[in-house]
Amino acid sequence: MNKRIFVLFLAVILLTVAGCGKTSSAPSSPEDLLQKADLAMKELKSVHSSIVFDESSVTSEPVERSSKKLHIQSNVELDPVKVSEEVVLQIPKQQPKNLHIFHQNEQMSIKEEGGDWQTLTNEERKELLDVWVPFTAPAMDLSLLEPFVEDAELEKIDYGYALQFSLSPAQYRQFMKEVAVNSPIPEQFIHTHTGFPVIDKMELELTVNEKTFFVTGLKMSANVTSYFDRDYIRYKQKLDATYSYFNDIDAIQTPAGVIDLLK
Repeated sequence: MNKRIFVLFLAVILLTVAGCGKTSSAPSSPEDLLQKADLAMKELKSVHSSIVFDESSVTSEPVERSSKKLHIQSNVELDPVKVSEEVVLQIPKQQPKNLHIFHQNEQMSIKEEGGDWQTLTNEERKELLDVWVPFTAPAMDLSLLEPFVEDAELEKIDYGYALQFSLSPAQYRQFMKEVAVNSPIPEQFIHTHTGFPVIDKMELELTVNEKTFFVTGLKMSANVTSYFDRDYIRYKQKLDATYSYFNDIDAIQTPAGVIDLLK
C-alpha cells in the first residue's frame, strides 16, 4: 500500500512539474511576448513573406486624390542576406508594374518585366515600396512596435498569440515619427501625417507562433484625417503581412543578369 501511494505521489509531482514547464513558456505580458518574438526572429535563417499594402489619400484644397496598391512575395535568406522580391505595383489609370527586386548583402538590383537589371539604392526601394513596407520586408522589424507595447492587449489565438494595438492621437504622432525614417523627406512626412489628427481607426495586430515565437503576421488598418487650420489630408491605409516556411525555403538563386551587373 505504501509503495502504491508513493508511486501515485511521484506521478502527481511529475505531472505538476510538466504542467509548470508548459506554463512558463507562455508569455506573461505583451512586453514578454514581444521580447520572446524578438529573440526568436534573431535566430531566423530564412522565411517566405506575403505582403499587401493599400493606400489612398485626399486633400481638401485643392482637391487631389491619390492611391496605390502593392503585392509583394518574398523569399528571404538572412545569413548571409539574400532576398528575392516579386512586386506588383498598381496605380489608377496606369498599367500595373511587375518588378523583381534582388538583394545580396549590401547590393540591390531591380528589373521591370521585359527589361534589364539595374542597380537599386536603399532610398529608391523605400520610395517605391512606401514607408510602411520596409518595416515588414524582408522580415518583420519589431522595433516599430516597442514604444507602444505597454498599452497593447495580449490575446490567445489558434496556434499562437496576438498583440492588439489601438493608438491614441499622441501615440499616433509618435508612430508617424518612427515610420518617417523610411521617407525621403522625413520632416515633410511628419508634418503632413500629424497636424491635428482625428483618428477614426488606427489598429495594429501582431501574431506570433505559440511554439517557435516566430512572427506569423502583421495587420494594420488606419483611417486618419490630419487638419491644418481649415485644410486637411485624409488617409486610408491597410497592410497585411504574413510569414511562413520558417527556415524551410528553397535556396535562392542569383539571377544571371544580377551576376553580370555586379561584375
